[in-house]
Amino acid sequence: MLENFRQSRHNRTMGEEHRFTIKVESDLLREDHFRWTLYESGQPRERSEASYATKGEAYADATKALREYIAEWQAPKWQVT
Repeated sequence: MLENFRQSRHNRTMGEEHRFTIKVESDLLREDHFRWTLYESGQPRERSEASYATKGEAYADATKALREYIAEWQAPKWQVT
């Protein structure tokens, strides 16, 4: 049996801005190290498990996570009808 699929009205368009931000801060547990937090609409979504020696390293790792979230956010959402 074939099912009909349609895209949700909540699909993201390529031009629509995502709602994710990155914040890199000093690691409170390790002096001179940094951690990142990924926010969605101002709410914490994910925090780095690792601690990084430089802000640049932390930001680079956060950017990888950000790309994954944006790809998921932009992916079509299908519904069975």
